[in-house]
Amino acid sequence: MTTGNTNDLVVGRGLPGYALRVLILVTGAAMVLVPMTEDVTLGTLVLLVPAVIASAYAPASPAPGGAVIIVGVLVALADGPALRPEVLVLVPVVHLFHIACGLAGVLPATGRLHPRALTSPALRFLLVQAVVFALVVVAALVPTGRAVVVFEVAALAGVAVLAVLVVWLQRVK
Repeated sequence: MTTGNTNDLVVGRGLPGYALRVLILVTGAAMVLVPMTEDVTLGTLVLLVPAVIASAYAPASPAPGGAVIIVGVLVALADGPALRPEVLVLVPVVHLFHIACGLAGVLPATGRLHPRALTSPALRFLLVQAVVFALVVVAALVPTGRAVVVFEVAALAGVAVLAVLVVWLQRVK
């Protein structure tokens, strides 16, 4: 794939770098549409749309983080229960947006990306989504009324054990 110039680099097969930016725009469009279905139009149009466009233009900038925060605040301020379908749709969409911005941030728009380079992020994406939706199932099964004291104490003990485990695992060896 040369143009006759001897200084050209042959990059071979793979996805063009701009494909990640297209993925950013597609997931960003989904991030914009969900708050629009909940009648949150002003915040979506004024804040979220420019952040999504800036994220596609400069994925290594703070714009993707801003877009994620803005969509989270817009959905949190909307009326309805916490586990409504709009929120559950946004979980994988925002995560995919985040991953696409991370990959596009280190890959030039004119570069190429081999599909095998996506296997590790794809597996991590699936693992995180499985854990998140397992927690959603647990949250959906938790009673909304007054909890039994034994369960509250067990939950506090479990959180304490997790905190100690995290500190123990992250200590410097």
